[in-house]
Amino acid sequence: MDVFFMIALVIGGFVKISVFFYAVIVGLSTLFKVKRPSALTYSVGTVILFFSLTIASNFQEHLKEGLTIMPVLLFIPFHVVIPFTLLCIALIKHRMKKTNALQPS
Repeated sequence: MDVFFMIALVIGGFVKISVFFYAVIVGLSTLFKVKRPSALTYSVGTVILFFSLTIASNFQEHLKEGLTIMPVLLFIPFHVVIPFTLLCIALIKHRMKKTNALQPS
């Protein structure tokens, strides 16, 4: 039973990393208007490999960073700051559109 669990864990991790990698490639190609997204594959893969080797040297350090540093650096901005900023921008744009619609031209 342990073997099947480990195989499922490895396959699940591979699928998760592949989906995230694909999302990064598609997002960057859309952002920079690259016609062939496959052109970004090697450069993005190299950057990911470099950061994965330099951020944490062992598994204990990886867990420490994931539990102490990442909630402050990633979760708070992505779950609080960015949505609040986008909400404020949407409200301002909605008010500007409403005032422009009321004014005669």
